[in-house]
Order: sequence, then C-alpha cells, then structure tokens
Amino acid sequence: MKNVKEKKAHGVQLLLQAVVRDPDGKIISDTGRKPARSFLIQFLEFIYGMFYFGAVGYATATDGTEDVIYGPNDAANKNFRVDAALNDAVHGIVVGTGDTAVTNTDYQLEAQIANGTGAGQLTYGSVTVGGAAVVGANVDLEVKRTFTNGSGDTITVTEAGIYVEFAGSYYHCIIRDVLAAGIDVPDKCSLSIIYTLRTTV
Repeated sequence: MKNVKEKKAHGVQLLLQAVVRDPDGKIISDTGRKPARSFLIQFLEFIYGMFYFGAVGYATATDGTEDVIYGPNDAANKNFRVDAALNDAVHGIVVGTGDTAVTNTDYQLEAQIANGTGAGQLTYGSVTVGGAAVVGANVDLEVKRTFTNGSGDTITVTEAGIYVEFAGSYYHCIIRDVLAAGIDVPDKCSLSIIYTLRTTV
C-alpha cells in the first residue's frame, strides 16, 4: 500500500470571536469568527470516557491533580458509547453500501451492511477504543473495528460511520462518510475501519 503523508488539518473545529463595544453598545472592533486551535488532551480524555465503558480513567484538573472522571460502574458511561461487542451492528463503527452525498441532517447510513455470514453480510468484530494520547504535535484517540466477509462473494463497502449508544437502548449516528472509492472485500477477507479523533494546538 502506498504511504500517504498526513496533512495537518483541524477536523474538530473551534471558533473564537472577540467583540469590543463602547458604553452605548456600538461596536469598536470585531475580530469575526477565527479558528481557535487550542483543544487540550483533557478534551479527548473526556470523549474517551464517554466512548468506552471500561476501566477507571483520569484527567488532569485545573489544580494539577489527577481526577477520576469515569469508572466501570458510572451510569454516565451508558451515554455516547461506541465500544460495541462482537456481532453488535447497532452501535460502534458501521459500514454500508450507500453512495449518496453526506448532508448535515443524515441520521443513519444510507444502506448499512447487516451483521452475519449470509449474502451481502459482514461479521462485525468488537470495537476497540484507544485512550487519548499525545502523538507528536497532536493528541489522538483511535476507534477501530474489523469486519470479516464470510458471505461467499465480494462485498463492496462505500460508506462508513459511527453510531453511539445512549441509555443502553437508543442509538444515534454521529459520523457518516461516503468513501472516495468503493473498497472491495473479497470472501474470507477482512476490512478494518479506523477513525482517529485528533486535536492539535
């Protein structure tokens, strides 16, 4: 596979605007909305706590101490989870065969591929969620899932996304991507989809 150099980008966007007004409320200066590229590691540590119903996790508090922000028995961890188990196709990373362009109001994949070994189906592996970690100049949080084709024929994947679980029985699509080109997954082969949430100061 050809190595592609990563471009520095800011997919997680934050905007900052500063407005100065005189005593009568008239605007003296307005910077407009400018990119504020200043997410810190604690941002993704909290996202990790929502994504993964796992071991106790910590984030550095404003006084410099390490505070527990979630634990395996924390009810809040039942919200926004993506750490789906084997054969669970209702949340976590999901794939499909749709190719309609993404819109802001999409709420599911266009044509999700079902879990299984029948015609047109893929076996959904368990989702792994890596902790937020400093990687060079960035902070990365990696979410990964492997899909195995046991259908007896090639399956072409054209879309991917992430469904989160809420309160143990509700599911919401937070990410949907139509791939630049369809990916053929031959019979008995597997496809791994990796989403990396990255912040860069």
